[in-house]
Amino acid sequence: MLKTLPRISVALTCSALFAFSVGTSSIHSAQAQSRTEVPTIGTAGGAFMSIERERLYGEHYLREIRRLAPIVEDPVLKEYLNTVGNRLVRHADNVQYPFQFFWVRDNSINAFAFLGGNVGMHTGLLLEASDESEMAAVLAHEIAHVTQRHIARNMERMTAAAPLTLAQMLGGIVVGLINPTLGMAVLSTGMAGAQQRQINYTRQFEREADRVGMAALARAGYDPEGAPRFFTKLQDRYRFATQVPQFLVTHPLPESRIADTRSRAQALGAVNLPPVLDFELARSRVLVRYGTRQARDLLLDFERDERNASHPHKTQAAQYGRALTLFELERYEEANEIIDALIAIEPFNLFYLDTKTDVLLGLERSTEAVKWLTREYMRRPNNQVVTLNLAYAGIEAGEYSLVRNILNDYITQNRTDVVAYQMLIDLHQRAGNSVALHEAQAELHSLRGSFQMAVEELHSAYSKTDEKDESNRQRIQARIFQMRSLEAERNRVFDI
Repeated sequence: MLKTLPRISVALTCSALFAFSVGTSSIHSAQAQSRTEVPTIGTAGGAFMSIERERLYGEHYLREIRRLAPIVEDPVLKEYLNTVGNRLVRHADNVQYPFQFFWVRDNSINAFAFLGGNVGMHTGLLLEASDESEMAAVLAHEIAHVTQRHIARNMERMTAAAPLTLAQMLGGIVVGLINPTLGMAVLSTGMAGAQQRQINYTRQFEREADRVGMAALARAGYDPEGAPRFFTKLQDRYRFATQVPQFLVTHPLPESRIADTRSRAQALGAVNLPPVLDFELARSRVLVRYGTRQARDLLLDFERDERNASHPHKTQAAQYGRALTLFELERYEEANEIIDALIAIEPFNLFYLDTKTDVLLGLERSTEAVKWLTREYMRRPNNQVVTLNLAYAGIEAGEYSLVRNILNDYITQNRTDVVAYQMLIDLHQRAGNSVALHEAQAELHSLRGSFQMAVEELHSAYSKTDEKDESNRQRIQARIFQMRSLEAERNRVFDI
């Protein structure tokens, strides 16, 4: 369906102090220890930052990331990452708020967690992982950093060691998203005396995250061998490299770390799992939609992969990759033939549904797409992939009333969905509804922390609203007040 709009590529490499990449600490040897070795955290970090305050700060931090970083707003990939992430969260301890998972379009190998249950993963890490257990091992590690409140605890420690304000620390985090070196400089001001102490404390956090994360990984039904397998592969690949992933620069993988992860995985019990179809499909999708290789080269690779596939799911993933690549090459009929064959095997697969929508629209069969997706919507009315694909097809078919109702219902439950607001903007532009257009643009600016621009859009909406329509004018005025309150709140958070 609708692809991520092009954005300026911003390297998203968080500092070791706050955005905890894949860790480098040792892991002890038994699952039973995972519940007893973890420190009691009821008050750890709590005196410094309450759960509600952490959630609030994380919300504003995420707005900044949406504004500055190349977030992948792909409903199919979002659905897949949320499925894996929430499966792990259900088996994690000390979960105190909902988690949000998102992709960053970046070929580097990295994942990070920050305040309020937000976890980001680079698309490059997905391509580096050989199976879902390896990817899930990284996610579990980051989830553990959040549930153990490592950021709040780290900030509490820093205030005891150096005269830094909370705003300075958070400002350093956000600056670090744009310029890691400058971000570290902000954080390093006044910290020279506590530098070694801070490094040691970070290592302690890594030990906790490894223990807790691998235990949750095993409880969720993944192969705990995924952690040492992934780390070993990275160590072997970058042992003699001049350029290595960012987290290997600040967190090297010594032999002892890998040995400890292997020992813990053996204690937890290895699980022999077959290839997971959605993982394989996600890799194919990232290669075609968000990678750097030419489509014609990818087509040859997928054809080779299909011939050499060792499992039916790998065969389907190669075929799916071919269909995506043919679509990119505007060979719609060939892509349609492949997708139809795949849907016959997996009728409810969301990856196939999404690409079938693209192909039908490429073939200028939007009315057929709307009829087909409407049937799917009746089966799964709350699914983001089905809903957004139906809206996308409906806009192309000129079914504006249908799309408006669908998107308004969807946004009521999904107020931070960027793609939904992008579609609303497209809808209102085509339908010529200038008031609703300005309101939708205001909400999109708000999601990216651009509150002043949001207020300007709302003022435009207000000025174009009929003077006799008092209820809507009051509603818009109330939203302007809310936007200004959010801006003031953000300014307090980042000391602007």
